[in-house]
Amino acid sequence: SLEMLENFNPCFVLDLTATPKKESNIISYVDAVQLKNEHMVKLPVIVYNRDSQSEVLIDAIDLRNKLEEIASAEYAKTGKYIRPIALFQAQPKGKEDATTFEKLRDKLVDAGIPAEQIAIRTADVNELKNVELMSLSCPIRYIITVNALKEGWDCPFAYILASLANKTSQVDVEQILGRILRLPHTSQHTQSALNMSYVLTSSNDFNNTVAHIVKGLNSAGFSDKDYRIGESAKPQVPEQPAEQITLPDQQGCPEMEPPLETAEDDFSGLDGKSIGAELERRREQAQTPETAPKADTMLDAAAEVEKAYTDAIQQTDNDPMMDNLPWEVRDKVKSFQVNPQFREDIETLQIPQFFLKVEQSLFTDGSFELLDKEMLAEGFTLKGKAYDIDFAAADDEIREIDVREQDGGLPKVFKMESAEQRYFKEWFNNLPPESRVRQCKEMMFNQLNKLNMVDAAELKAYIDRIVNDMDKAQLAAMEKAPLGYAAKIRAKIETLLESHYRENFERWLETERIVCKPYFRLRPSIHPATYTDIYARSLYAAEDGDMNKLEQKLIVELTALPNVRWWHRNIARQDFAINGFIKHYPDILIMTQSGKLICAETKGEHLKNDDSREKIALGQAWRTAAGKNFRYYMVFENEENLLPGAVSMSQFIDTVKAL
Repeated sequence: SLEMLENFNPCFVLDLTATPKKESNIISYVDAVQLKNEHMVKLPVIVYNRDSQSEVLIDAIDLRNKLEEIASAEYAKTGKYIRPIALFQAQPKGKEDATTFEKLRDKLVDAGIPAEQIAIRTADVNELKNVELMSLSCPIRYIITVNALKEGWDCPFAYILASLANKTSQVDVEQILGRILRLPHTSQHTQSALNMSYVLTSSNDFNNTVAHIVKGLNSAGFSDKDYRIGESAKPQVPEQPAEQITLPDQQGCPEMEPPLETAEDDFSGLDGKSIGAELERRREQAQTPETAPKADTMLDAAAEVEKAYTDAIQQTDNDPMMDNLPWEVRDKVKSFQVNPQFREDIETLQIPQFFLKVEQSLFTDGSFELLDKEMLAEGFTLKGKAYDIDFAAADDEIREIDVREQDGGLPKVFKMESAEQRYFKEWFNNLPPESRVRQCKEMMFNQLNKLNMVDAAELKAYIDRIVNDMDKAQLAAMEKAPLGYAAKIRAKIETLLESHYRENFERWLETERIVCKPYFRLRPSIHPATYTDIYARSLYAAEDGDMNKLEQKLIVELTALPNVRWWHRNIARQDFAINGFIKHYPDILIMTQSGKLICAETKGEHLKNDDSREKIALGQAWRTAAGKNFRYYMVFENEENLLPGAVSMSQFIDTVKAL
């Protein structure tokens, strides 16, 4: 149980499950669409309701036979063997009684199915033991079960689940539904009928049955998006009382009345010979081209449904903003379309971004790759780099709040060593000084060797230089908090890397190894976590509501400018980024009536820092490279002590008016 796992006091528990609990912190989600795209599951599930147990049996056998014909043709074409299996789920009200299932087997044999093709698998009877269902020599095509297959059984050849419960019974299919969902050979088959699964039931309350099917999909990790209702295919005969409905007699064979279903569902009312006669009639009917056999009609309808399902998936997938969202939660996400009058703007607008030129070589034809700052790490070395690191407070992260008598019973804050550091200290005290230093170096190296852009040998030498320059007091402090020291060294290396990124970026831009090309397109719809629709001239029906007061003030000013065509609150980590030695998402995009696109980054007075200077430098480099129709401005509220290259709010508004 989760409680037991928590009592182990683990750092974390990694849970791989189809059904995450409410208290789970979901860090990765694989939805049905991804599984279908990887050809792992038979979706959608097509659900048919029939008028009686007899019809369920007949249609299940007929459908399975048709699927086997299709599978044989597939085998001849691709060499992939499939032998479709139908699961008959029998649910007597009393105790599972072997004689009940034997009776059902007898009915199937009477209907013309060879006995060796039928197996029973219940809690007490297991005829599947040591049977390799995937083998070409295995004859089994029908399995009679209750819920015994709900755990630990999975056969990709299982295509049909036929529930033989009494019409008035609760149809409890959810525990077994997941057993028929795996796609054989994990590959898309050329015949769509082999890419779906099928459920047949006989229920007076079909809505309730469907609810159980959705519950079954949920328990298998899927959703109500992944099933479809099949055509009812009820016999076209005049309305009669339910117990008198007969199947259509198109070939002149004797009418077969659906037998009355007994209270205990012991199948004594099923007439195997009549079922066999109806199946034979359908086989003969298949030889007459002008009359579509029942199974063909079912499969044709299913194929249309499967196409609609696939089209629905593809339409949703066409929206790149939705790529990381599971399909079943997409309809719960607020979506705002671009305002109709601006639709043509976003269809034609391509905002420039930086690309790295890949030279032609023996292995490449020469191309351009969208620049990522890690590409700028080329030539980085730690040799000869400064290692002036302030290690003060490297172990100063943990605090203890306690109530002590000498403090008058008031809570006070005390510095506390972390459990890890306490452990290291006790362990180091038992080692000779040389070993302690060596162990610290190894610990710090293991922590820092995750930096992909840094050569491991150079990293080891860099750590050696730092530690070898320490005096006794510094070494003692390092032994007390090696992980804190590793964090300080990491911060220094990252600063050196960032400086190297910028140097390479500026040099490569000058030598045209980096170029700026039209690329980024604004999306037809956005899906902000919070939103506002109160401001005029917005590009979308509503915009990202995560705005500070300065951004709101700027947007209000923009709504008063007649030459502003539209504005858009750029969503960080989703929308447009200026991609250089840092990745910079400007706060607001503004389009003027004259066709100028302006990127504005707003900053509060307290943010006149190195981060702002970096953004100004990158923004100006982008503006120069992007061309005359693009601008970048960093906007502060007031004019006092502006950073070089920045503007005040009033200066910015005057500039936009003039563009």
